[in-house]
Amino acid sequence: MTQPTTQKQSEELLKLLSGNKLPTQEEFKRLVTAIDSHTVLAKVFLLEGTPFVFSQSPMKYVIFREQVAERFNVGYQDVCIVGSAKLGFSPSPTEKYGRSFQETSDVDVVIISEDWFHQGSGELFKQFNFVGPSASSTRGAIKSSKTQQIHIEHKDWADIKDSIRNYVFNNFNPGLLVDDNPLRQQVFEKISSTAGLFLALEPQVFVSKIRCRFFRTWKAAEEYYANSLRLLSRYLGAPEEENEVIEDDAGALLVKPHA
Repeated sequence: MTQPTTQKQSEELLKLLSGNKLPTQEEFKRLVTAIDSHTVLAKVFLLEGTPFVFSQSPMKYVIFREQVAERFNVGYQDVCIVGSAKLGFSPSPTEKYGRSFQETSDVDVVIISEDWFHQGSGELFKQFNFVGPSASSTRGAIKSSKTQQIHIEHKDWADIKDSIRNYVFNNFNPGLLVDDNPLRQQVFEKISSTAGLFLALEPQVFVSKIRCRFFRTWKAAEEYYANSLRLLSRYLGAPEEENEVIEDDAGALLVKPHA
């Protein structure tokens, strides 16, 4: 159980909340475990401000956002970097928490686009329509008096569950599409074409992979990352809340507050 926050500690936390500088791993831990409004923390430290990877070249972050926006036909204000590339260390609610950003780290990009969300989700559901037995044959089995089991690959089942869950939370992960899917290839070609900008930084940043996730609205993104931080606070030792914990397709977890 966390210790009560002193007045001095409260003042330090308020200074950190100004967002004038990126917090250290320990400072972020204190913020996440001491402050109840994880939506505010998600906005200030994950979705807004200049990321760690562009801290020495803030103007190049504007250029990066404009490049991504141009490729996906969205406004540059609807693009941001999250995760370890944003903070300089991993905010994952797992044993990975605090792991420093390095050359082998991925750069995670958020894109707000209702059009891409619907297009991508529709493509996923088309893909899964061909997984397992057809709906008509399943209905026939239900009507028959014989008990029959349906067999489906574990990965296919996990991908279907992840896709439905993402749709409920208003986001689309193109990584769930099969490798040869044209939309997946289009998305990854577009996002990968921005990698050269990282090499132009001083010092140069060599990234392992640039990934992206589409959200239907900013509110959906805020809720998604607020849930992740809520779980992180629990992982780091904050008192547990009456919430339903849900694992997402990236290995992170979502926490669905009970009404």
